[in-house]
Amino acid sequence: MSKKIAAYMRISVDTEKDRDNTSIENQRRIIRTYVKQTFPDAMVDYYEDRDKSGYTFEQREDYQRMRPLLMDGTYDILIIKDFSRFSRRNSRGLVELEDLRDAGVRIISIGDGIDYPTYDDWNNIQVRFLLNEMPVTDASKKVRRVVESRQNDANWICAVPYGYYFVDTKNMVFEVDEQAEWWFVKSSVCTIKDGDIRK
Repeated sequence: MSKKIAAYMRISVDTEKDRDNTSIENQRRIIRTYVKQTFPDAMVDYYEDRDKSGYTFEQREDYQRMRPLLMDGTYDILIIKDFSRFSRRNSRGLVELEDLRDAGVRIISIGDGIDYPTYDDWNNIQVRFLLNEMPVTDASKKVRRVVESRQNDANWICAVPYGYYFVDTKNMVFEVDEQAEWWFVKSSVCTIKDGDIRK
């Protein structure tokens, strides 16, 4: 029998509305890749809360919609990118995690390397929650995972080549910048015309 998985994603503040919360998209991509490799036959439902604090659970509409389905056994597994997406409040996050564990839910935090309670990582989990509540985070590790994910999907991770500009940053669509092209052609013609050809 295939597993039923709930995948949860959260972002606190949407600073780039036109990019459709890139961080949510990165979380989804990382989870999708993990599920494809680890649970290829599983059914996955995605839940996301945008512009929601990690300090409480009550004001997160999609989490509140998902929670009863975790508690009643509809889902076998909860997958998150990392525990900072689940909770940034040490005491409340740990209690919620215990409630899910007691309901028979397996919790996988990809970025933290946690598969609980399959492996008893309770001490490691407590340290992760403590770190997530503090202002200093392991940002470089998270950025590296996002870059790797974008590379694996053959998406841009830098600016477009010279002579192009983005039309749609979310879908990474770009077009020829005719003004830049004109300038390049004009400067090349002038250089050749003046006899200054450099190799």
